[in-house]
Amino acid sequence: MNKCIKMYENKYKNITETGITELDLFLQLLADLDTEIELFAIGGTAMILKNIKEATKDIDFITTSKQEDIRKLFNLAGLKEKSESRTCNIWHMNETIRIDIFYGSFIMGTQFPDDWKSLSEHIKNIGKIKLFILNWFDIIITKIDRSEKRDIDDIIAIIKKEKIDFKFLKNRYYEIAPTSLIADYDIKFKHLEWKLKNDISKTN
Repeated sequence: MNKCIKMYENKYKNITETGITELDLFLQLLADLDTEIELFAIGGTAMILKNIKEATKDIDFITTSKQEDIRKLFNLAGLKEKSESRTCNIWHMNETIRIDIFYGSFIMGTQFPDDWKSLSEHIKNIGKIKLFILNWFDIIITKIDRSEKRDIDDIIAIIKKEKIDFKFLKNRYYEIAPTSLIADYDIKFKHLEWKLKNDISKTN
């Protein structure tokens, strides 16, 4: 798992950032193939769709489709598979844009509760693509897991923009974290609380 996380963070990351233009191009490329698919935007991709940030390092989605179906669809779209791992299935578009696909309700060692889909937001349909944003609570939890500076900055931006119920987030986090592969999960959440408190004090 540590090897996979290291690969996820470094090996295939885009040199240039990805914005709404690249995201729209990817989605239209799939829509043109007229195949039903559910995509749940996560991380920076979700933030772009909600205008919380302008660019991210790659395009990230969870899908309810089977991996073999995604492989057929993406190959038809002309995408190149760079990692076959189900934990983090990596593809490239035009050799410059990285797309990370996760399957079901499991991301990098974190298993989401059964209500992850019902809490998520349907954004729009593009042809037969049903486009969602994964619920913000679980997006934040995946970012706490990594807890790099950019993740903490993203979390604070999400909490401010989306008016997150922090009590609900905390309860959900402590239900998930003990059975996930989140190292030092208590320290990470306390660090987030400290950073959030400092940010609030600076803006007041």
